[in-house]
Amino acid sequence: MSGMAEYGRLWRVPGAPLLLTGGVVARLGQGVTVLAWLLLVKETTGGFSEAGLVAATISLATAATAPVAGRLADRYGAGQVLPAYAAVYASLQLILLAAVLARVPLAVLCVVAALSGAAFPAISPALRATWTTLTNAESGRSGLRQAAMAAESTLFELVFVVGPLIFSAFILLGTPLGETLDAGPGIVGPATALVFASLCTGLGTFVVARGRAMRALHSSGTARPTRGAGPLREPALRMLLLCAAGIAFSFGGSPVAIAAYTNAHDGPSAESMTGVLIAVWSIGSAAAGLWYGSRTFNGSLSRRFLALLTALAGGYALWALMPNSYALGVLLFVSGAVIAPALTVEAELVSATVPERMLNEAYTWLTTVNLSMAALGSAVTGVLVDRPSGHTWGFLAAAGATAVAAIAAATSTLEPARAEAAPTPLQAHDTPHDAPSKDAQWNTS
Repeated sequence: MSGMAEYGRLWRVPGAPLLLTGGVVARLGQGVTVLAWLLLVKETTGGFSEAGLVAATISLATAATAPVAGRLADRYGAGQVLPAYAAVYASLQLILLAAVLARVPLAVLCVVAALSGAAFPAISPALRATWTTLTNAESGRSGLRQAAMAAESTLFELVFVVGPLIFSAFILLGTPLGETLDAGPGIVGPATALVFASLCTGLGTFVVARGRAMRALHSSGTARPTRGAGPLREPALRMLLLCAAGIAFSFGGSPVAIAAYTNAHDGPSAESMTGVLIAVWSIGSAAAGLWYGSRTFNGSLSRRFLALLTALAGGYALWALMPNSYALGVLLFVSGAVIAPALTVEAELVSATVPERMLNEAYTWLTTVNLSMAALGSAVTGVLVDRPSGHTWGFLAAAGATAVAAIAAATSTLEPARAEAAPTPLQAHDTPHDAPSKDAQWNTS
């Protein structure tokens, strides 16, 4: 089956509508918060360096602690763990907002920012883990896994298209609200946006986590605890994380390089053109993701991943040759079409590599790598674009990082050597030591 009918089948999976729609709401704040914190802290402290430090602290704290949340979700069930995380995160975001508005010292802001980042609910890993289980061999829906992962990647892309638009709407509302509240629009707009983002993350995560699909996957306390390195003991996952690091570096640096490009080519309209170009890039990715998930492909996932990484690296290199922003926009749309399919295959490779009882933690390691390497890519590219023709160096840095990821994919095994036989009823539960199961090959003592 091909075309949109595949998504129709996916929608009819019990609990799927809430996973798809609720997952968008739960993550909508992610497209708002970074911009909102940057502008609000800058407005109250007077400097982008302080604003960048607070925003970076939130992201890095999330990166450092995400695997802990993933392991807890695997142990006790995401339906039990995520609501608690969501409540704490939303509360700490509002406390941080109050602290910023009260103009408390920067050190205090960073402490609260770190706590809120550490409490961020790992909703994206939980969604991917849920889709993996809903489409395993035992479910009879294994043919829907590609469509599920493609829908997940595409909807996540759309969050970063819609989120900035919502933020812009709050900025426009900031002027009349500021006059009513006798406060500056540069404060009221971002502050209102942050309240909205906190509610979306908190309430959205709670509703999705307590829905039938995610809640039914685990019974609290019944899963065997994971110890030590957990899923990182799988060589294929470690190599996949290395590939993800190169991709994330390029994603973090590309917006900085695009901003430098428009600054060199578009003069006074550079800022607005940057937003348009990044949105076009994301739209190309989202459209291709929907198309990819509706098709059937033959061949190994690892070879497909290599082909997509090679195309992505080539696209970055071609950006450096574009004569103006209009030509760059066309190429961004075309090269963006590689992103969602590549992330879809990446998620499928994780699901093929790691036992189901470790999936949340495995996907949170992707979160850790993505956030930390994106921050590094942004910082390195920021230094590069200060050079003459800096945007060219920024584009080439993105191409180089992705090329390294492609080389890693070409020279390593990203899929497990063990066969993925359909589990028997015995294997679906606690398996005796003499029964051959995927989990049996993992020593968790």
